[in-house]
Amino acid sequence: MKKIVMIISVVLLAGGFAFSSGKAEDGTQDGKIKIRRYSIGTAGTAGSLYPMGVAMAETITNHVEGLAFTGEATAASVENIRNLTSGNLAMGISQSEIAWLAYNAKGDFAKRPAKDLRALFSTIYSYVQVFTLADSSVYAIPDMKGKSIGVSVAGSGGEMCARMILNYFGLTYDDIKPQFIPESEAVTALKDRKIDAFICTHPLKSAALMDLTGSAKVKMLSFEEPAFYKEFPFWTQYKIPSGTYANVNNVVTVPISRVNMFTSLKSGLSEEDVYNIVKAIWENRDEWSKASAAVSRQVVFDAALTEIPIPLHVGAIKYFLEKGVSIPSSLYPPEYKK
Repeated sequence: MKKIVMIISVVLLAGGFAFSSGKAEDGTQDGKIKIRRYSIGTAGTAGSLYPMGVAMAETITNHVEGLAFTGEATAASVENIRNLTSGNLAMGISQSEIAWLAYNAKGDFAKRPAKDLRALFSTIYSYVQVFTLADSSVYAIPDMKGKSIGVSVAGSGGEMCARMILNYFGLTYDDIKPQFIPESEAVTALKDRKIDAFICTHPLKSAALMDLTGSAKVKMLSFEEPAFYKEFPFWTQYKIPSGTYANVNNVVTVPISRVNMFTSLKSGLSEEDVYNIVKAIWENRDEWSKASAAVSRQVVFDAALTEIPIPLHVGAIKYFLEKGVSIPSSLYPPEYKK
């Protein structure tokens, strides 16, 4: 009798383990599928990139067996590239100009080239926008000399772009009072007159910028000189229509570039993983396309390979070729075998 009771107890105990649901601590689900967990590096929470990354991560998790992704708020381009190329991040966004500098060991990346970086697809546009108050004496970048200027978070892609723009117009951080703050803080600081202006790389009509222009009278600086765009070929001109922002009743010409999604050869993702990830994202666009108005308008399949400055991952190439997409020769990486 005791032997029978013992057998029943063992069976019940085993059954308890067998029927316990959820993901075990060792990364297995129901004792069968090992779940590998990764992150998508996005940007600050104020813009479109964070909710887009969170939504894409959920799509990957729902549609790619064995992978679980989360969207992570970061300092964006530069931080993401450094974490990608060090193997600390599986996927992440970056402005295309920052990725080009990193891959080609230019600028701040001269001593740390990012040759392992690989592109996946294009996302939204990044708009270089410069705001100051309507009654400010700042009408052009040279007018910033001696003034307190928001230049984004130190080491970020936005800060690197701000520095390039200042340098082009003959200014360095020694000539201004740089404030290394995110755009959301810069908006508050400008409204409170604690800074004189700020330079940002943000989606058009982001929540932070709509808050600024809806609650303060501002003006925007325009970049119209052809020589500027010749110096920075990764930027193209875009004319922001009059009335896009409240109280900005004139056309403003600004530099724009694409934000791309990247991975790296150190990510831990295989060619098949990347193929499945890219496929899941584009074949379930309805799950993440409503992350913001900019994502809905700009992150479309027909523009998935536009303005990508470095080679694609082989797994992404496999998917796009299956869909009949023509891939420029410049986007094939050295490891690709036809």
